[in-house]
Parts: sequence; structure tokens; C-alpha cells
Amino acid sequence: RHAEIKAGLCAHSRNQVVGCTRCIDVCSSGAIRPAGNSAEIDPHLCLGCGGCHTVCPTGAVQYAYPRPSDIGLRLRRMLAAYAAAGGKDACVLFHDGKVGRELLLRLGQQGKGLPARVIPLEMHDVAATGLDVLLGAVVFGASQCVVLHPSSEPESYIEALHKQTGFGQTVLSALGYGGRHFDLIEADDHAVLQDAVWNLKPADGVRQPAVFNLPDEKRRSIEFSLEHLAQHAPLKPELIPLVAGAPFGQVKLDKVKCTLCMSCVGACPTHALTDTPDMPRLKFIERNCVQCGLCVQTCPEGALSLEPRLLLGAEARQDKVLNEAEPFDCVRCGKPFATKQMIQTMVGRLSGHSMFAGDEALKRLKMCADCRVVDLIRTEDSVDVRDLPPGK
Repeated sequence: RHAEIKAGLCAHSRNQVVGCTRCIDVCSSGAIRPAGNSAEIDPHLCLGCGGCHTVCPTGAVQYAYPRPSDIGLRLRRMLAAYAAAGGKDACVLFHDGKVGRELLLRLGQQGKGLPARVIPLEMHDVAATGLDVLLGAVVFGASQCVVLHPSSEPESYIEALHKQTGFGQTVLSALGYGGRHFDLIEADDHAVLQDAVWNLKPADGVRQPAVFNLPDEKRRSIEFSLEHLAQHAPLKPELIPLVAGAPFGQVKLDKVKCTLCMSCVGACPTHALTDTPDMPRLKFIERNCVQCGLCVQTCPEGALSLEPRLLLGAEARQDKVLNEAEPFDCVRCGKPFATKQMIQTMVGRLSGHSMFAGDEALKRLKMCADCRVVDLIRTEDSVDVRDLPPGK
């Protein structure tokens, strides 16, 4: 009722290997559980907090309503109206419709109210204030964003919000935007809220607010915002290091260990890792990588590792070759079916096994699947099936 999961985008697991569990870990009501290669939401337990959408790196989990595009449209129109009226250094205050709304009413009735530049925006639950929403507010003209939450907010949501604001602040600081752009305010009393909001200091915003609408696809939304921020940034770094758990980064490969078995390609849910049909070649597209770790967990050789970072520019969209090798031809029919390194590794590991003690058995490892069966039958029956007449 509140959220939906697109199973094709989910990075939870592949082939019984578990990768991403962010939505399952953050859910305070236990409404999300594993369901094969993806997660599933029990609509009778879901409270609609939106924390799952906030932490999902691929955007597989999405609010049914309000959608990210709806929130983005409200932000863009609100900040445009504020700027048109002569407002400067806008600060968006995200709050919920219960505790947060009541605190704001008390602040207006019994306190100083809000500073003129602080604009409240009500959310169903502040746990849904993810990186796509926060960056969207900044590119639409906000100098900073503040999330108001009560002390009763589940700890998992607070931790998730700290990580989201941390990722965003790291990027903005690296791009040269000065000041603190994101903050969390914990308050159960209007006096505490008053002290916090009146002590906020404006941060540097974009010179030219964006005019696009935020798409519903989370990754595209963040990419749009990052491109706009980078375009108008005081600094132009090509690479921004991030902390572990960030939804951006690269996959590092140890070529010595890699046998180009391509198990990582089959495990990757976002097509960040791809192969080439005509030869053994492993390629990587960084913009597609969400750092779910499925490739690392799947690799039988332990040849892969993750490096969280944000690569800006066209290079992130281009595929780069991580490893390639010379094909190995079947010793019986001459058809390429593997890499030389893979065959050498397999022969080296199995040469001491009792089932591969003879030269014929080891030679069979150097054959393609079809020839291996033919050779096994020929050895057992002492008859080459190719010499038999048709139908025999």
C-alpha cells in the first residue's frame, strides 16, 4: 500500500548468495523479508515510513505515493516562489505530520517562530528523506536542509539519515560548496527546536537553480543533481573518495587470481559488470555500480573488492576492461571454450586428485563439454562414436 519493490532492480541476492540487506535491516516493523533473489514487503506490516526507499542503493524500493517526483516538484516550486519574493539562503526543514507539526505550531504560538529563511516541508515520515530528496532540494536553490525528528524515532532510521546526509555533505564539500548543508535536529520540545533553528548558519548554494523535475528512478534523480552541482561547482574534482556503505564506487580486480569465469557478471544486478561474447573479456561501467557486494561474494577466487568513491564526468559512463585473456581451444575439436589461465588453474588443482591420476583424465579437462562426453564414452567402450553408422 505504501511502497513497492521492483524485483529486477533488487540487489538482495543471486544464486543463494546474499548481497544487499539495507532495506531489511532498516525496517522497524519487520515488514520486509527475503523472497528469493529479491526482498518483499508485507503490506499488512508496512507503516509507510519510507526508510527502505532511503537506503535502497538501486531504487528498487519506491514510495507508491508521494513519489520522489511529487516531492521534487513541491520543492522546486516552493523554492522558486521563495526566490521570486526576494528570499535568500533558503533552509528546508523536513518534518513529519505528527510530532514535527505539533512542535512547529507550539514554536509559533509560544516561541519566536521560525526564521524567515527556514521553510517547513511536511513528510509522511522523515525517514523517507533520502539522498535523492536532499540533493534535489540543494540543486533547486536551498542552501541547506534540516531533518527534524523526535527522540522516539527508531534508531535504524536515524543511523540511515546520518549516512545519507554524510554522503551528501562529503560530495558538496569536495565540490567546493562551503558550510554545512545537511543536519539533523532531535527535539521533543519547542524550546529545543527554537535554539537549533535560530543558530543555523547558511551554507553556499548553487548559483543557478535547476529547472528539471526529479525523475522517479532514484539513481537517475541523484545523477541529475550531481551533474548540476558539478557544473556550477567552485571546484572541479574528477574523483571524490567516499566511506564504506556509499552507493557509488568501483570494483577492483586482482588479475592474478581472476580466471574470467564470469560468475560476477551473472551475479551483478545492475549490469555494472559485463562480458564480451566473442572473447574472454570482463568490462565494468562505474555509474551502474551500487556497491552491493554480490560480485565479491560470488567470485570463487576472491579476486574482487569494492572501493567506494564518486567518479565524475564521462569516464563513469564508459565501460573499461578489467581483465581479458587468450582463449583456450579444445584439444579435440579446436573450438574455443575457456581461457588458458582457467584451464591451467583447473589442471593444477585437480592433477593430484585420484579421479584425474591418468594422462587421459587430465587431457579431458582440456576439452569442451561436448568432446568431454564423447571422449568418456570412447574410453569406456573403446569405440569412437564418430565411427558408428547413423542411428547406432
